[in-house]
Amino acid sequence: MKNIKTAGILAFLLLGTATAFSQSRKVESTKGVEKTESDKVIHVEGVGHKLNYTLNGGVVEVEGGDNTLTVKGSAKKITVSGTGNTVYIDKVDKISMEGGGNMVYYRTSGTKSGKPDVSIEGVGNKVVKQ
Repeated sequence: MKNIKTAGILAFLLLGTATAFSQSRKVESTKGVEKTESDKVIHVEGVGHKLNYTLNGGVVEVEGGDNTLTVKGSAKKITVSGTGNTVYIDKVDKISMEGGGNMVYYRTSGTKSGKPDVSIEGVGNKVVKQ
């Protein structure tokens, strides 16, 4: 009986693992970090990651806390939620932030004003031109 239960649990775990790997995502870290959809979406979630990416016109999504991302290239939109996240990017058009103590540093923007469209909810969130 114990062997049957163990075999059942093992089969369930293997099936779940196979399903996870069959999806169209490239997992860069088992700690909750993903880069998805053929280099057009960078999605990071978790705590304490320090990551570097190259992006050309895609989307950056950050969820969690104390993550630091450096993105070379451009993004149409950056979405940050959580606390203490920092994003460095060369060029961005739109920034949306929720939570507290998040920072986005950018060099330029593709908008007419030269500044990204910014939506901020929360306390201590900042967007700074470098």
